[in-house]
Amino acid sequence: MSLPFEFYIALRYLRAKRKKRGASLNTTISIGGVTIGVAALIATLAVMTGFKEDLRDKILGTNSHIVVTDRTRDYIEDYEGLVDTAGKSSHVVAATPFIFRQVLLSTENNAFGVILRGIDPKREGQVTQIEKNIVEGEIGFLTNPPEFPASDLDPSSEKKIYPGIIIGKELANRLGLFFGDKLHVVSPVGKEGASIGKALGGPGGFTPKIRIFRVVGLFDCG
Repeated sequence: MSLPFEFYIALRYLRAKRKKRGASLNTTISIGGVTIGVAALIATLAVMTGFKEDLRDKILGTNSHIVVTDRTRDYIEDYEGLVDTAGKSSHVVAATPFIFRQVLLSTENNAFGVILRGIDPKREGQVTQIEKNIVEGEIGFLTNPPEFPASDLDPSSEKKIYPGIIIGKELANRLGLFFGDKLHVVSPVGKEGASIGKALGGPGGFTPKIRIFRVVGLFDCG
């Protein structure tokens, strides 16, 4: 039986020179080394590919695929009209408006600069996976905050309900916050200055806008 030329060359160099049958020790070690090397390469590529896909899903899960902004100013007046226009595209699954600002979160013992996103709780779950990543609380508490024990409220205003805020689990650890705790949000843009995107100044100089929020949710995107 005649073998193809490629098989004949392969068998010729696999056989030992002084033996009619079997392979030499050097050939066995070489084949084993190549096999282990290729197996290690395949395993490494598989792990890296899986890590890349997992990291991509986590990044895209907390942010929308496309962000539409106005380069000439910090806000869009007819944002609802823009959302409707974007939603009519056949390639757009969902769209929602949001507010994007740099603020400072402060507690009694710590402070941290963050990016604050104002969202529409009813439509945010269609665009990002923030709602799925919430490990404590729920996104609906932003509009309908739950009732907390009286001992946890400010004694001077026990009946006052503070607006809700959802923060990341790692940020909560850095600030020492838990579900139901209060924190101060410091914004360089005042109430009147928010419409023009400028900070407000007074007789005493720059006056930031400070508001108290209550942590009504913690999310962990991994």
